[in-house]
Amino acid sequence: MRLFLSRGHKTRLLRCSSFEYEKPVVGPWERGVDASEDSGVFFRLAELLRRILHLGHGQTIMPAEGSTQTPTNVPKRSPKTVRALTVARDIFAGTMSGIAVTIVGHPFDTLKVRLQTQPSPPLYSGVVDCFKKTIKWEGPLGLYKGIASPITGQVFFRANMFFSFAEAKRFLSGYGSRPLRNIDYFIAGGFAWFTGTFFECPIDLVKSQLQVQVIRSKTIPDYVAPYTNMTQCASAIVRTNGFFGLYQGFVPHVLRNIPAGSVHLGSYEMVRQHYSKKKGVPVSELPSSYSLLGGGIGGFLYWSIFFPIDVVKSSIQTDNLQKDKRKFSGAIDAAKKLYAEGGWKRFYRGFTPCLMRSIPANAMMLWTVAFITDNLPIRQ
Repeated sequence: MRLFLSRGHKTRLLRCSSFEYEKPVVGPWERGVDASEDSGVFFRLAELLRRILHLGHGQTIMPAEGSTQTPTNVPKRSPKTVRALTVARDIFAGTMSGIAVTIVGHPFDTLKVRLQTQPSPPLYSGVVDCFKKTIKWEGPLGLYKGIASPITGQVFFRANMFFSFAEAKRFLSGYGSRPLRNIDYFIAGGFAWFTGTFFECPIDLVKSQLQVQVIRSKTIPDYVAPYTNMTQCASAIVRTNGFFGLYQGFVPHVLRNIPAGSVHLGSYEMVRQHYSKKKGVPVSELPSSYSLLGGGIGGFLYWSIFFPIDVVKSSIQTDNLQKDKRKFSGAIDAAKKLYAEGGWKRFYRGFTPCLMRSIPANAMMLWTVAFITDNLPIRQ
């Protein structure tokens, strides 16, 4: 398969077997590349997906030069087919973004949770000390403690979140009848993170319970870690408190996610819309750097503004599973006791690794979503 792509031309010629067809160029990666030479397996697969999603909107596929086959008219897709492909693409984009953000961000998250939930007197003096002790006590893989829970859950969490985000934007635009306003992106972002909370809360609970076991082993004499993997931990939670036990810490979780998610995705979209208008090109044709910039800004605002609520959430999710042995009775009680421990500074433990994580992890996550959705447009 050979692609003829260039900045100055608005057509692409694809050859596959004995057929070739011409279609409009869509997406930011039209850079004069030859997929048969050095694009790699990923780009070849992506281009194949593009062909599948493009094919079927009333095109005429012309036989390649020298072929004896006759031109083929491809029928238009039905609305149901277009709808199903759009949903599938949004879910796929969300799933891949979840994997990306977990791989990039989990080591920072491990440090954040351990600093947030360490007892007084503290076990770690700061983020560097936490990093060194984690490597010393558990090796490099200690930074990925509990990753099985988030990376498994991300398949559902991010897929649901970005599907909800896309659906909310379609609804707010009257299903394409009017352009979206800036406020619409913030509304859609808050809604997307709200729906995502129902998947994220159990993931974070299991992950947090696994991550704090090393703290307890260093501060509690004769402590034996009760869980070695996420399955054991999740089973213990359900066995102790039933299915809804997986939603320990849900209230501060959702109180964080709605406003923070609104700022997160709303600011990301505003950055892309701003540069789209400034450069006079569709958002889908912006260079990848603008998606990375918007993602980094969105992630930074999410965590820098709403971090204290996350401390309350993490404290509740690392509390004892048995209700009669818990330190905190709820979000308000947790906030009061945390403040009594160290004043307002107590709500910023783990802030440094969190900010270190926020920019690269969110930039990669939202770039992944933009790359997939911009380069896999669904044609009628």
